[in-house]
Amino acid sequence: MTPSTTPGTSTTTRRLLSRRAFTAGLAGTAATTALAGCGGGSETAEGNASLRFTWWGSDTRHEITDRAIKAFQAEHPDIAVQGEFTEWSGYWDRLATNVAANDAPDVIQMDVLQLRSYADRGALLDLADTEIDTSGIPSDTLSTGRTADGLFAVPVGVNAHVVVANPALFEAAGVPLPDDTTWTWQEAADIALRISQSGQPDVHGWQTMGLDEASLQLWVSQLGGEFYGDGTEVTLDPAHVASWWQYNLDTIQSGAAAPATLAVERQAAGLSQSGTATGTAAMAVWWANQVTALSSAAGQEMVLLRPPLQEAGGSPGLFYKASMFWSISSRSENPEAAATLVDWLSNSPEAAEILLTERGIPSDPELRDQITSLLQPSDAQSAEYVESLEDVVVPAPPAAPPGASTVQDLVTRYGSEVLFGAQTPQAAAEAMVAELQANVASA
Repeated sequence: MTPSTTPGTSTTTRRLLSRRAFTAGLAGTAATTALAGCGGGSETAEGNASLRFTWWGSDTRHEITDRAIKAFQAEHPDIAVQGEFTEWSGYWDRLATNVAANDAPDVIQMDVLQLRSYADRGALLDLADTEIDTSGIPSDTLSTGRTADGLFAVPVGVNAHVVVANPALFEAAGVPLPDDTTWTWQEAADIALRISQSGQPDVHGWQTMGLDEASLQLWVSQLGGEFYGDGTEVTLDPAHVASWWQYNLDTIQSGAAAPATLAVERQAAGLSQSGTATGTAAMAVWWANQVTALSSAAGQEMVLLRPPLQEAGGSPGLFYKASMFWSISSRSENPEAAATLVDWLSNSPEAAEILLTERGIPSDPELRDQITSLLQPSDAQSAEYVESLEDVVVPAPPAAPPGASTVQDLVTRYGSEVLFGAQTPQAAAEAMVAELQANVASA
């Protein structure tokens, strides 16, 4: 796609957003954590543009983004940028409240589960009507930022499912690493059981996946299913969900995977307390860009494996997921300046060298190649893995419809009931899919 030549003049920019409709669909209680500022202030010389730029993330992301803002302003001294950031937990409540109050930041870090909720209500600018150059982003990747009404988000980076394996635990168990181009889920369960029974204290072969929506997404893709069809309704097959929970139950009951109590504790505690990070799970499904944090926490270099197949010769079900996006508010008073910032973040070699893989492997393959030599070994390993999938990935699923942002909570809640024996996999799957459909229908 080539850049267009009519920045800031789309009808989307002028579309009025119904505060009542948007609040009903999105707003929750406003986050109480104050946003911290970085970069330039909002006061500028007369005639100059001032932007607010918001994102979620860790302290490391804040520091890196602050450096990027300063580099941008050095190149564009007529555009002042005020950074606003918070943790994931409070980010969406605050953003929904700001948008409903007509006080949205100009440039917004966006997530695939929230994209449609904002785009469909007119809160985001159609980026096809800006000078943002998206020609370096592969069409399948760029399409993840589209809806039927336009391009509302530019993918920052790409990610892919991966099995992160701890080679030290394999070696201690006397179990060789598998051929990840041919292994199946049943073979993986057999390998995991051997590791669990190897006598290593507190070590299990698999980290239980039954509460993780990302792992379910991979499983469903391998079975040829989809969560949202064309992106407007839930088409998830309960039978696919049930078979996934049954696999998890089987691995727990055999001892190949950690027990349900430990799975629930780890789900609540996050990455740093996972079996991978604590060196007590030999294998787990993650996103590729998480390997650096996992390796650092475990103090152990990891091996990245393609996920197992449903059957020999089956589809890997892998796709390039947009790790996150850049979007622009349709109410921005400076849409051209906002587009200049997004274009710089997306295409500038200097930006790529500052941001590296903090937000995923760069979407543009040329920028990806440019930063490879600058990456630490685990990040380079992640980038190499993602590149290796080019010949096997399938098109990414469409953005989730409004109301679907609850899906992880539903998977955790119903998955806990399954793993503890309160519901059968089939009954829980039917109930979960029905509730997800109801959430989307009422959004």
